[in-house]
Amino acid sequence: MSILLLAFQFKPVQTWAAKYATDYLSDELHTKVSVKSLYIRPFTSVVLEGLYVLDKKQDTLLSTPTLAVDIKGFSLLSSINERTINFESIELDNGSFYLKKQKDSTTNLKFIIDYFNSGDTTKKTPGKPWTLNFDKIAINNFHFRYKNQLIDTVENKINFNDLDVSHFSTVVTGMDIKNHLFKGHVQHLTLQEKSGFYVKNFTANATIDTNQVLLRKLTLQTRHSDLKDYFRMRFRSFDDLDDFENKVNMDADFKASRISSTDIAYFTSGMGKTTFDLGIEGRVKGLVNNLKSKNVTISGGQATFIRGDFNLRGLPDWDNTFLELKFDQVASNKKDLDYLISHFSGSPNMQVPAIIGKFGNINFTGRFTGLQNDFVAYGIFKTGLGRFDSDINLKIDKKGTPSYSGKLDAFNFDLGTLLDENTLGRTTFNADVKGSGDALKNLGIKVNANINTIDFKGYTYNKLTVNGSFIKKLADGHITINDRNLKLDLKGSVNLNPTLPVYDLAATIKDARLNKLKLIKDTITISTTLKTAFSGNQLDNIQGNVLFSPARVVDPRNNYLVDSLYLSSTGSGNNREINLRSDFADASIKGKFDLATLPSYYKTIAKKYIPSIKTTIVTPKPEQFAFNLTLKNLDPLTAIFLPDLKIPDQGTFVGQFDSENKTATLSGYIKTIKYGKTVFHDFIIDENTTDSLLGLNLSLSKVDLTDSLFIKDINITNFLKNDSLNFNVKLSDKNAVNQLDLYGLVEFGRDTTAKLKLLPSDIILEKEKWKIQEQVRIRLLDGKTQVSGFELSNGLQKVHINGFISDNPADELKLSFEKFNMRTLNQLTRTSGIYLNGSLNGDVNFTSIIKSPGVDAHLTIDSLSMNKTLIGNVKLVSTLGNDRKQANMNLNILNRGLETMNIAGIYAFGHDTDDNLDFDVKMNQTEAIIFEPFIKDLVSDVKGHISTDLKLTGKPSNPQLNGSLTLENTGVTVNYLKTAYTVNNKLSVNNSVINISNMVLKDIKGGTGTANGTVDLNNLDNPNIQVVLDARNLMALNTTFKDNHIYYGTAFGTGKFSFKGPVDNMKIDITARTEAGTIFNIPLNTSSTASEYDFIKFVSHKDTVKETAKERAFNGVTLNFDLSADEKTIVKITTDYGLLEGSGVANNLKLNINSLGDFEMYGDFLISSGKFEFTAKNFISKNFTVSQGGTIRWTGNPSNAEINLRALYEVRTSKGPLYAAAGLQTPTSSQQTLVQAQLILTKSLLQPVIDFDFNFPTDPSVKDDLATYLADNNNRSQQAISIIVRRTFSSNNNNLTNQVLGTAGEAVSEFAFNKLNSLISQSNIKNFDLNIRSFSEASASLRFFNNRLSFNGSLFSNNGSNDLFNNNNSSLFNQKFNALTKDFEALYQIRKDGNLTARYSYRALNNTTLSSLGGDQLIPQYVNGLGLVYTRDFDTFGEFIRNIFRRSRRDRAPITPNPIPTTTGGTPNPTKPEDDDTN
Repeated sequence: MSILLLAFQFKPVQTWAAKYATDYLSDELHTKVSVKSLYIRPFTSVVLEGLYVLDKKQDTLLSTPTLAVDIKGFSLLSSINERTINFESIELDNGSFYLKKQKDSTTNLKFIIDYFNSGDTTKKTPGKPWTLNFDKIAINNFHFRYKNQLIDTVENKINFNDLDVSHFSTVVTGMDIKNHLFKGHVQHLTLQEKSGFYVKNFTANATIDTNQVLLRKLTLQTRHSDLKDYFRMRFRSFDDLDDFENKVNMDADFKASRISSTDIAYFTSGMGKTTFDLGIEGRVKGLVNNLKSKNVTISGGQATFIRGDFNLRGLPDWDNTFLELKFDQVASNKKDLDYLISHFSGSPNMQVPAIIGKFGNINFTGRFTGLQNDFVAYGIFKTGLGRFDSDINLKIDKKGTPSYSGKLDAFNFDLGTLLDENTLGRTTFNADVKGSGDALKNLGIKVNANINTIDFKGYTYNKLTVNGSFIKKLADGHITINDRNLKLDLKGSVNLNPTLPVYDLAATIKDARLNKLKLIKDTITISTTLKTAFSGNQLDNIQGNVLFSPARVVDPRNNYLVDSLYLSSTGSGNNREINLRSDFADASIKGKFDLATLPSYYKTIAKKYIPSIKTTIVTPKPEQFAFNLTLKNLDPLTAIFLPDLKIPDQGTFVGQFDSENKTATLSGYIKTIKYGKTVFHDFIIDENTTDSLLGLNLSLSKVDLTDSLFIKDINITNFLKNDSLNFNVKLSDKNAVNQLDLYGLVEFGRDTTAKLKLLPSDIILEKEKWKIQEQVRIRLLDGKTQVSGFELSNGLQKVHINGFISDNPADELKLSFEKFNMRTLNQLTRTSGIYLNGSLNGDVNFTSIIKSPGVDAHLTIDSLSMNKTLIGNVKLVSTLGNDRKQANMNLNILNRGLETMNIAGIYAFGHDTDDNLDFDVKMNQTEAIIFEPFIKDLVSDVKGHISTDLKLTGKPSNPQLNGSLTLENTGVTVNYLKTAYTVNNKLSVNNSVINISNMVLKDIKGGTGTANGTVDLNNLDNPNIQVVLDARNLMALNTTFKDNHIYYGTAFGTGKFSFKGPVDNMKIDITARTEAGTIFNIPLNTSSTASEYDFIKFVSHKDTVKETAKERAFNGVTLNFDLSADEKTIVKITTDYGLLEGSGVANNLKLNINSLGDFEMYGDFLISSGKFEFTAKNFISKNFTVSQGGTIRWTGNPSNAEINLRALYEVRTSKGPLYAAAGLQTPTSSQQTLVQAQLILTKSLLQPVIDFDFNFPTDPSVKDDLATYLADNNNRSQQAISIIVRRTFSSNNNNLTNQVLGTAGEAVSEFAFNKLNSLISQSNIKNFDLNIRSFSEASASLRFFNNRLSFNGSLFSNNGSNDLFNNNNSSLFNQKFNALTKDFEALYQIRKDGNLTARYSYRALNNTTLSSLGGDQLIPQYVNGLGLVYTRDFDTFGEFIRNIFRRSRRDRAPITPNPIPTTTGGTPNPTKPEDDDTN
């Protein structure tokens, strides 16, 4: 036995034994079983080589070239006893196994299994089973085949009934086959199935049982896919794999995985041509026909991914798969969708609609439930065009017809970009949709939409509704717009069932503000009602009518009401007719016509007379019709389309057209045509054709080019025949300043060229006769025009033109001037107030005029003058190349032996240069008037000289000036103030900012002002001024009512004037005190100014509607005055009652005027003295003397001031009628008494409360006698009016005739004397005043030493009359001097301010002290008076009390005036003590 065991240690013995055993098995199994060699190392390893087993059909069942087994820790005693074998490793190289399922449903392995299971069948007690433990199994290049011979199919996928797996290699560790069919850690498994499926790497903790395949920590890599982490398949048996879709339950948790349709196609036949390569992450579980996923992210393309929870029931039958998709986020774009859909569909050229590309990147969140042809989609789309929310149910029936219902909401969605319609913008809406069909024939749909906003042509419309339906080719809709700038209600239907569609529409349009809606630039509002009913689908077959009635068109100036606009089309064939009836025009076309080919018909007419013309002509249909047009009120129409065009008078046009004979006649007449500021008068057109020629005559009686420039009698005659056009242009009559009588001939050539000849013609410019020479030839060549021999001459004055007009730089056009007088241009320049003179000579050469003009100019002007001011001799040299990179210019002016101007430099074109301009601007005593055209809006009457040393750089849009500017006796008149100033100063200029330092202005009266600040010229159209002016008795105003109807006058002021802001938005702040000579006028009388105002109109700031603009004095100017005035200032206020004129005191009187002309005043004016001239229709004129102490208080509106003043009207008259009216005995004396009628005005200045009172200075007893009578207000008013109007009291008698005649006589007399006094006061006799009230009363005043010493005196007759026409009474001129009553007064102001005055008087006592010298003659007694008068003003009663009790000045220490900083331009005045009693 020992020898036997020893022998078995050797490989040959082992091999012999193995072969013996295999031979035995071969006999037993009736098949071939062989082994090449066997080597067993007892209890440690077994190496089997060349094991070979055939099945019953002699096919190879198993072949193992090398099988090596290592056993670990085997012991005969313990291992057998424990029935345990531990395999350390098993290695199988290049083996193969071929398993067959035979036609009898048994496998080719069954006979071996049955053999080993057919042992002793007697029942034995089972023993302890063997335990086999495997540490490592390594298989290399194993080949496995499985064939189910019961099923013989060929599939383009893995056929599990015909498997052929080769190159199978793997390493398995930790294998457990005791508890599982297989369990172990599979590493780096590779295989390739004959279908092409290839596993590059399979690593997992795998468990295989009869009911599942479980893979943990999975890594599966194929050529196309990469799956990771977890996968499990559950089934009842392996046979379920044959029905994978319905019986294999999968559970996968993918992480950072990718799966390709190529790999899936190996396992299912449902992929078809579908290809994809998707990234996947998330949990998927269920059967293929009932997959559920959670938190899955699928990515594809470059920017597409889907994240959400999905449930798919019915795969792989996609058409019947029910989808429950919850999308947390879907993102994609057209490029990715095109890629994905082409691969999923299997059609390489399939793409999503192009319109999807406009959405940009698309993001979707929502749900999708249903079949692919019957689903509900709900969610939110966020795209590059905006957001929209959908809740749509879509069904597609078996015929492919869709039906749909649901809601669609859009938020700020860019509809215009989506539809490629740039007039549309974004919209926000919500809509309910229900319908079916996708073509016109089967479409049936209802839509109800509320459009919150939609942009159209830059305007956002609000509050729109659209309700409509389209069913059986009948559209029925209702659209409303409730926008603040448009109200629309449109209802209508369109029936597409008839051969010709039938339209029936009705709409109401209300307050369509076309400017606000940005449909037109002008401020136009339209309201109308539209009704239309017509049929047809092209111009030739339209039948029906359109009615607008009524229609209202409102522009800033007018409100047009158009009763109706009716357009109709009736008839057919030769009896077709189109009619227009409206308030603005009536028109008709009658006959046979085809609107579509009408343009070609007109081309055939042109071709008849210009055979050489080359044009495309579509054969026109017969055209035989009459045309008639009558223009009526076109304003509503032109206000919308051509607001600058006005045709105030009617016009008519009639025409006859016949295509058969190729004839056309047209005639028309329009009385007046206005386009902007150009007015055409009596426009006539007359066109007719004959067999040989076409004649066209145009004429105008006059064309107004500007307010001062016009052309008269324009006649243009044209004859067209045989490729020739003869024309004659006549402008103006024989007596006009400018005339033209031009003859010419145009010859058309076959080579598309034309020759223009100007025949000898006459032109009159500025009454000078010019001639055009005969040899002028103009050839219209292909692409260029040649001009040769053009000469316009007047004596020695000549203008030549020769050369080519083209786009070729080599073609030159030369313009030459010889002794051309500049005054010829005055017709053009005089509208700007410029009158020129001088002699122009030189050449200007143009090249490539059409494309890239080049200029080379050499011009001189001898003795140029502007507005009769000699500028000098001008020389200009300028060049500009065709490359338009640089222009060179040199301008010189010589005057008075000096080079007064030299401007030289270059202008470099192009965007790559920082400084386009580089000029040196040097002036030496240049006449300043040459700058007037540029500054005329700000100043005028420019005089003096200007010198400069400036450098001009920068871009034309932002030029920069640096250097110095010297003003030499430069004088200007400020347009707004009408004040003239003279300046001598040198200014520095830095970066186009003029720096003003201590610049002194002088006015015409010698007043001065010192200016400091800057003027920023960076915006030349609107300079920015920041200047402060310290004025000293400077004239600040010199205007009349014509200049400014809000306030005007002459003002001299001392103080600070601040000018800040751009010219069109200037803010002027003035804090100053007025000086002597200031006269300020405030016209408040509406009768004199009402015609100057227009009603308020609202016009868009971009409006092209041009009114005849009345210049606002305050356009762009805001004025704030803070004024203090003394008694040297005169204020004149004109009211409906008359002129109030007075001097007084005002402190902090504020006047505010804004740029719209709103005028506000605040403050009090205390009247010291003055007069009130009451006038009535410039006939009745009464002068009142204003008592001292009156006040006018302004609290905002200048016309709503509060007034509190008393004015006296003095007259000498008999008091008898007053006593008679009071029922008292009339005094016996017939002597006239001085009567003072006191006018008391309170409350509002324009509508004051008026009261009267009477004083009798020379006879106070009269007031006591009549106290009861005069206590009655009606009596006072009646007598006061009688005194004021009739200059006598009313006795209340009934002699109306005498009263009327007396009143007229007195009024005319006083009016005459007042006018006489006015003439005397205007005679400028200094220090002397004379006032003649009537023939019985006169007064005079004489003043010396700046009015400190004055003498006042008066003479009057007590028995005179106030009637100029009553020659029976005594007067100053027919009485002795001693018989006249005299009054004399002398005043001397001891203090300059007038507070302390010495007075001497010599005047008559009142009547109670007069003595009688006989009869009724009373001789007055006189008394001399001498005294001192001290006057002091107090603002409040408290100030008066404090002044009484304060300590005497003598007890005070001397007051040292506060030091005042030295100011430039003058010596400061010391501060005056408050209570100085010195002179």
